[in-house]
Amino acid sequence: MKRYKQWGLLICVLMVVGLLLPRWTVLSGQDNGRIHQHRVARQPDAGCSCDGRALCTHLPLVLVDTGGKSIPGKNTEQFDFYGERIHTLADDGRSVINARLSIVDHPDGNNHPGDPPTVTTLSECRLRGHSSRAFEKASYQLSFIEENGDQRPLEVMGMSPHHQWVLNGPYLDKSLIRNYIWYNISGEIMDYAPNVRFCELLVNGEYRGVYLMVETITNGQDCRLHLRETIKDTVATSYLVRMDRPTESGDTRTGNIDTYLERTMIATNMDMSIEYPGRGSLTKKMAAEVSRELSAFERALYSYDYDSEKYGYQNWIDTSSFIDYYLINEFCKNEDAGRYSTYLYKNLQEKYRLCVWDFNNACNNFPTDVTPPEGLEKTQNLWFSMLLRDEEFVRRTMDRYQELRQSYFSDEYLNQYIDETVKYLGPAIQRNTDRWSAYIEGDQLLPAERNVHSQGEAVEQLKDWLRQRGEWMDENIHILQRYCHPSWNRAYNY
Repeated sequence: MKRYKQWGLLICVLMVVGLLLPRWTVLSGQDNGRIHQHRVARQPDAGCSCDGRALCTHLPLVLVDTGGKSIPGKNTEQFDFYGERIHTLADDGRSVINARLSIVDHPDGNNHPGDPPTVTTLSECRLRGHSSRAFEKASYQLSFIEENGDQRPLEVMGMSPHHQWVLNGPYLDKSLIRNYIWYNISGEIMDYAPNVRFCELLVNGEYRGVYLMVETITNGQDCRLHLRETIKDTVATSYLVRMDRPTESGDTRTGNIDTYLERTMIATNMDMSIEYPGRGSLTKKMAAEVSRELSAFERALYSYDYDSEKYGYQNWIDTSSFIDYYLINEFCKNEDAGRYSTYLYKNLQEKYRLCVWDFNNACNNFPTDVTPPEGLEKTQNLWFSMLLRDEEFVRRTMDRYQELRQSYFSDEYLNQYIDETVKYLGPAIQRNTDRWSAYIEGDQLLPAERNVHSQGEAVEQLKDWLRQRGEWMDENIHILQRYCHPSWNRAYNY
């Protein structure tokens, strides 16, 4: 009898360990191969033997030399057909200029502007963003090129080689860390999220503050999307589609191709563009096939058979990817998700997946609208108004939330991650504050009481909002069940 009790006790212990192991793994920093800069890079207290006359930083340094030319892409007072502001062009009429870019990133010591660079390249450069184009601390789109104009893929700050990059300047986000923490946490949860590194930027010798070097969402090696090459002499292809404001889309638009796609674009005021394959590889027949598949997916989703095994949406999407995308953006109430800068990709012979992008306005940081920690924000966005009609989708979403709340969404994990990140930035925070003191001390959010006036206050505000958000969702995640209730879906279920 005693022997059976011992076996029973052992089994109970093993069950408890099995339940807690994923949480312990997450909180101890064993992170599925995702590289978190603040955990592996040189720390701010490592010291330096320099004389202190030049900028000295433990962060990578990015130096941009435009040769005195203005970087195009600023807003003008003119508007285009879509009602969007027309942007300035370079003197030669292009939307970009060629600039010399250097990166100083030495792992065995601090970085200084006069140190030998670890990367040098010619780069096409322009301002990027929508409302952020008006910010004094601008963000930049970079495309590395050879002297003859060919693409030049390069490894940057430990991130896999590519020629396209974004230099994101956290300006509206006074905490400096929203994009960094949510790209990295999303990268632990989903198949893919853009890699990101903190750095400091100088443009023509002028200090511009703390920036983030971010992978653009496209096909590439290692940490990029693993999209297979097109099949020669066929229209079959892996592809990446971006949904955004019409002026932010690329040249290969899929608009006006089918009533189902028009429904999405008109309802969201977005346009769709094929980002991959690029212009050099994408044929008209391939674009037509992409359009056909997208229309077939939406036709299944918006039909009376939306949840059927044979004809329903699940034949088209990787449900886990859509659930994780929803929960990440719902948890932090990311205002732009499903409205702007929304990325959908599909590998050959696989299903649609979503990719996160841009968290600057998340966690109650939208300039004109309060986003309180209470309420569900994303239930009617894009395709989720239909997906949440399905009882199975809702059940899986609620179960997944409980899993994430015990790991990446837990107060313990989020607070620890934020504190570690702030500690890693170290003295770079004060340099950024000194550079942008007038902005940081000002009021940019409405109503005025939402504003804080230091990076430290912004961090505490962020942590407090996340704590309240988690508490509210713990008590109210079951509200999702109303969206799949028969009384809500009578038109579809009868």
